Amino acid sequence: MIDTPQFDQLEPLPVAPLPQGSDREIFYPQWHCFCCHDSGLVQMYLVRLVVPNYRPERDKWVMCQNPGCDAFSTRWTAPIENFDPRFTPLTCQKLDRFSRDDWRETVQRQVDIHQLAQKMKMPGSFERTENDNREALRRRQEVDQYDWAGASNKYLERLND
Repeated sequence: MIDTPQFDQLEPLPVAPLPQGSDREIFYPQWHCFCCHDSGLVQMYLVRLVVPNYRPERDKWVMCQNPGCDAFSTRWTAPIENFDPRFTPLTCQKLDRFSRDDWRETVQRQVDIHQLAQKMKMPGSFERTENDNREALRRRQEVDQYDWAGASNKYLERLND
C-alpha cells in the first residue's frame, strides 16, 4: 500500500464573494453575453430552440456570434470547421434577448416568493429566545437518551406474540 504524503491543509477560496443584503439568495450572473454565458459556445438550451434534435456529443458545438461578444474568438483556437457557424449574429442576438428576459422573469419570481414568505411568516417564527434554545436542547437530549434498541425489541416481541 502506498503511503499518502502529508500536505499543508488550505481553506477553499470562493470564486466570488456572496452579495450582501436581503436578496443574497438570488444569484446574479457574472457574464455579459446571455447567449453563451461568455463561453463562446451558445448555451445548449438555446441551441435547442433553433435545432430541436441537437445532441452535443454527436453534433458540432454552436459558436456564439452575438454582436459585441468576442468570447468565441478569445477562448477557442481550434479550426472553425470544428464548430457550427450557422447561427447568424441576428439569431444570437435574439437568443441573448430571450435568455435575458427569461432571467429577469426568474429573478422576479424569486423576489416575489421571498416577499410573500416574509409577508406570510408567523410573528416571531424566525426569532428564537434563549428559553426556546434551552427547550430545543432539552428535547434533543431526551431523544438522544431514549433507549431506541430496547423499544424496538419490545415492539418486535409484541409482534411475535
